Amino acid sequence: MKKRIVILGPFGKVGEPIVNLLAQEKNCEIYALSKLTQEKAKHWKNYHVNLDIMDFTELRNIFAYSKPDIIINAAAYTNVDDAEVDRADCWKLNVDLVNRLVRFAKIYNSHLIHFSSDYIFDGEKGPYLETSRPNPINFYGKSKLASENQIKLAKIKSTIIRTNLLFGHTSLAKPTFISNLIDSFKHNQKVKVAESLFSNPIITNDIAAGVLRVILLEAYGIYNFSGPNYMSRLGVAQAVADVFGFNRSLIIPCSLSEIEFQARRPIYAGLLNQKAAKELGMQFQNITDSLREYKSIMELNQTVLNIANIKHFHN
Repeated sequence: MKKRIVILGPFGKVGEPIVNLLAQEKNCEIYALSKLTQEKAKHWKNYHVNLDIMDFTELRNIFAYSKPDIIINAAAYTNVDDAEVDRADCWKLNVDLVNRLVRFAKIYNSHLIHFSSDYIFDGEKGPYLETSRPNPINFYGKSKLASENQIKLAKIKSTIIRTNLLFGHTSLAKPTFISNLIDSFKHNQKVKVAESLFSNPIITNDIAAGVLRVILLEAYGIYNFSGPNYMSRLGVAQAVADVFGFNRSLIIPCSLSEIEFQARRPIYAGLLNQKAAKELGMQFQNITDSLREYKSIMELNQTVLNIANIKHFHN
């Protein structure tokens, strides 16, 4: 019997690789909810459902129709700086929406898989375990912690996946720290990078693989999905330059105070992934291997794009 899966935020940084992976599973019936036009979502036309996830009536109707076994919430307000000013919208997407999903999970006895962040911690003593005590220092972190607490209090079948500095190829998602670095390096632009701000970079394909394991094993609780390398933003930038063949001289190390942020950042954030390794059998790639994979995917997609442009030219 097919598992009916509703996914919110299906074409974001985390959502797209999850949809692409689940689409390869024969026993999955996918409902990918977004406001994308059919033209933009044409590659996922067999799964895409055009609706506004913040419209409660539309959301209620699709849940009543699909009666999902699994709800994957990959939708989130993720701009940490804007969240300090745009608090109402941040709260609506990160907390109010989750409250609705909890209600649907209760009604349909669904397994809710929700994404959270290492920004629920203050960054004083990272990297953190699943059992570490949260203490967010910015509004984004507070909203993510509030969503976690809603899910825990609901006593439903749930999995909270905490992750941190992520990167990977997507067709439509907003840029990441690493994709911005690559773009700047390609244009021979120098980039100021903080010598502090520690985390464990992770490629989104590994996150998708972990989600599939969670589904297959029916694993509930909190799991940290993070790479094995605990490193500063400067270390990440240097790794990117090395793997992609750019000159490290384009990187300008600087202190955190030299970068203008609206929101405070946890300096020693990051996550320890031993629980996911032990209970889910996950082996998260190191920074070099994951960047090489990312580079290969980018090159392949560029080749496909070039071929498509040639065909279009001859037509």
